[in-house]
Amino acid sequence: MVRMVSHVALVCAAVMSTPVMAQEQAPGAADADGDIIVTARKREERAVDVPIAVTAVSGAALEKRGAANLADFLQEAPGVGIYDGGSALGTKITIRGISTSLGANENGYYLDDLPFTGVTVPLSPDVRAWDLDRVEILRGPQGTLFGEGSMGGTVRILTRGADLDQWEAKGLGMVSDTRGGGTNGGAKGAFNAPIVPGVLAVRVAGTHERYQGWVDNSSTGATNVNDQTYDTFRARLRFDPVDRLSITGSYWWSKSDFPAGGSSARDDDQQTRGTVPYSKSRMELYGATARYDLGGAELFYSYTHSDFGVPQSGMSSIGSIETNIDIALDAHELRLASTGDGPLKWTVGAYARDSQRNDTVKFPARGIDNDAQINSRARALFGEATYTLPGVPVDLTAGLRYFEDRLRGFEANSGVVTDQPGDTYKSWNPRFSVAWHPVENTTIYASAAKGFRSGQLQPTVPLILGPIYGVELPAALSQDSIWTYEVGAKAELWERKLSIEAAVFYSDWKDVAVRIPIPGTSFNGLVNSNGTHTKGAELSLVAQPVSGLTLSAGGAYVDAEYTDAVAGTAIVKGSAVDDVAKFTANASIDYAAAITDTVQAFGRVGWQHSSPRRNSSYAAFLPGDTIDRVDARIGVEFAQLTIALFADNLTDENGATSFRQVQQIGPTSFDITSNRLRPRTLGVEASFRFGGPAR
Repeated sequence: MVRMVSHVALVCAAVMSTPVMAQEQAPGAADADGDIIVTARKREERAVDVPIAVTAVSGAALEKRGAANLADFLQEAPGVGIYDGGSALGTKITIRGISTSLGANENGYYLDDLPFTGVTVPLSPDVRAWDLDRVEILRGPQGTLFGEGSMGGTVRILTRGADLDQWEAKGLGMVSDTRGGGTNGGAKGAFNAPIVPGVLAVRVAGTHERYQGWVDNSSTGATNVNDQTYDTFRARLRFDPVDRLSITGSYWWSKSDFPAGGSSARDDDQQTRGTVPYSKSRMELYGATARYDLGGAELFYSYTHSDFGVPQSGMSSIGSIETNIDIALDAHELRLASTGDGPLKWTVGAYARDSQRNDTVKFPARGIDNDAQINSRARALFGEATYTLPGVPVDLTAGLRYFEDRLRGFEANSGVVTDQPGDTYKSWNPRFSVAWHPVENTTIYASAAKGFRSGQLQPTVPLILGPIYGVELPAALSQDSIWTYEVGAKAELWERKLSIEAAVFYSDWKDVAVRIPIPGTSFNGLVNSNGTHTKGAELSLVAQPVSGLTLSAGGAYVDAEYTDAVAGTAIVKGSAVDDVAKFTANASIDYAAAITDTVQAFGRVGWQHSSPRRNSSYAAFLPGDTIDRVDARIGVEFAQLTIALFADNLTDENGATSFRQVQQIGPTSFDITSNRLRPRTLGVEASFRFGGPAR
């Protein structure tokens, strides 16, 4: 349920139009002075003061606009592209032209304090946008404080914590209808209870959503085959035994089911005639954090464990195929950060992560019975400091992270075990910035930052087949790295009735991994390319000319190209980087007006634009389409009840949101498929909220 609003407008609209929301002071929302508070540098700061291109969206704003998942709002951050494939592999996120389907995550993806990494494949699980504290999107390499995979930027999804002083119960129900599909429905709820006021509290939240399919299968006569179901549950416990110590325990579970191909379809809205797998995903995450106020500094520790699985199964013309990806991860982080108001602010820390990926592929008709395991052991030390020059409104920031990752693995093909000795990857990653505050609520900055990502092991099947067919492949790929140089400005003008943020940047991404087909087989090997160059510009504007009215607009130009040809592929010098839209833009109008002292009417219309995405690796891929999506929402809000009517994809945009994949399914027959938006969906949504101080 996309509701397009620029990042500051999301928060401002929530604060201006909803009395209850205006009381929330969590980071990502506005404080008592109307400032947007973020923790992009591991401490609370006003967004306008941070020399990073950062977009912050409060959970309250997401619920007010009816956002269901990340794809509903992330692209409104300039330079960010995203599409929801409607499958178990989740969403595809690109930031500032950094996009790949190989290796670990190219863009950081944090669930609370856990850095989620796909381990040799980028994965961004759909966590659903409900009962979140905030979402922060940091653009540009974040290798100093957030580490691995944050080459293009970092997405941080932070859930609502337990409130020690206020009880709360809230819920939501939704019914909608999709053109050419069926009836969708969903229910969501959350409850917060202070068990011992001021000391101990618990918060639980859960969701269930079922979306009917709209894609038909002309071969079998089946209609609306691509149903989608999402279920989530979260629980958080907070314990503050003394004033300076806060301990939190958390549990997060989610499951999703996709019986037939997700959102992929041909241009005629028919399902591909090739193999369509049944897929599902499951995620379980639990952990604990502790914060202790030392007086002038805060000591922080976190431990998180996650287990993420994607089983898939399907029938081809010659037999069944079953695959499974399972990734388990344990992460520890210890850091110490200053909390005072002095001229020097700093953060130092250490990080450890151990992960294991297990893959299985069973295709009896081809004699394939493959098991593979990859183990990754990563360690890091990091630090960053900001110093404000005496008597001059200038901040100097410098940071450094040392990272080491050891990869080892094996594969068993029909019982024959092949060890992969792997490699150890090491990297020093600095960040520098200078920020000038010429007047109040204005920041002009310049920065240079390095991002990094570990290499990966070559799968044993292409490693064996390659030399037979004249393709030499490395046993392990080199790590890749990026330097990004940026100049930007952000300001709040005319008594904060106009907010503006702009940036220009240039990125040099070295040793990007690409696929190379092995002739005469259906397998691909992996090699390092020379890399890519990206140049771009971003702009966002938010205006509030009169009370209750918010106008937002934003956009980005991102020109990402390969720097040289890659032999054996369709990549030539100047080829567009895969899955990057050169132009993205968004605009929205939000309006709220009081009917009585306790009743308020509201409405919004939003537009989102993306130019075609391409894939340069293979000649068999065709470009996607220009996408223009319009959404609308209108409703009325009472003291504890809100009722809204909504229209998603109002203009029924049906183009290919990603590049088209060409698949030969017979001697003279081909399928051309791509991900699609859900067709026009009209619905009604009702939500309630009750709460008050603990007694």
